[in-house]
Amino acid sequence: MRVFKCSLAGFMLVSLGAWGDLSDHSDHSAHAAHQNELHIMQGWVRALPPTQKVTAAYLTLHNSGSTKLIVNRFSSEISDRVELHDSVLKDGQMRMQRLESLTLAADQHQELASGGLHLMLMDVGSMPREGETVNVCVASDEIESCARLPVLRSAPQSMDAMPDHNHH
Repeated sequence: MRVFKCSLAGFMLVSLGAWGDLSDHSDHSAHAAHQNELHIMQGWVRALPPTQKVTAAYLTLHNSGSTKLIVNRFSSEISDRVELHDSVLKDGQMRMQRLESLTLAADQHQELASGGLHLMLMDVGSMPREGETVNVCVASDEIESCARLPVLRSAPQSMDAMPDHNHH
């Protein structure tokens, strides 16, 4: 499986015209530049009526690097403010609680889904329609990852059917 992932990653670099970025990696300083990698996978943005000014984005984050990452910046082209929220049970009611950051251990996957951790896109200028895509970015102090996410009315039947959006 690891060989397949390496082969696939090599193919993607070549097809994206990044062949010149491939290096020996025997030099420690060259390897350090690729130590942290952050990927957005299986994401989507909730389609809401055009009068709404807030929507949510759901996705899976993967820190494929060898050190922990603290993801602390969130943005989108359609929103002036993107916040990380968690749904918590308080006094018998589900409430959203804003979080400043999310720590991802090395090689950790973290799902941001309805009813749990998720991104809130606030002050949306123009609500996107179902079928459109929205650019969403997440970042740590070291690295940023952006992906175009489909706008859907409800969660896909199977997240396995969603295309992976691996950008960094």
